Amino acid sequence: MFQNMQQQGHVVTWGELRAAFRAHNIPASLMEQKQREFCELKQGNRTVMQYVKTFIHLSQYALGDVADEPSRTARLLQGLDPTL
Repeated sequence: MFQNMQQQGHVVTWGELRAAFRAHNIPASLMEQKQREFCELKQGNRTVMQYVKTFIHLSQYALGDVADEPSRTARLLQGLDPTL
């Protein structure tokens, strides 16, 4: 995919490069597992900072779920402990 884009004179974006890299180097089963972990992520017994760090890490596997700032914010808040 990446080489085809270069041959056609296409300027490859960071998102395209990242998607091509993942498709070639990361097993689909691992991507699905990480997406599931992200969808099920709750703060639980983590501190807020630990939760945010985990959220940021796992969100890279579910870019469609957090494509823009409002959806990222809503999803982050959804997983926080409501008693805070």
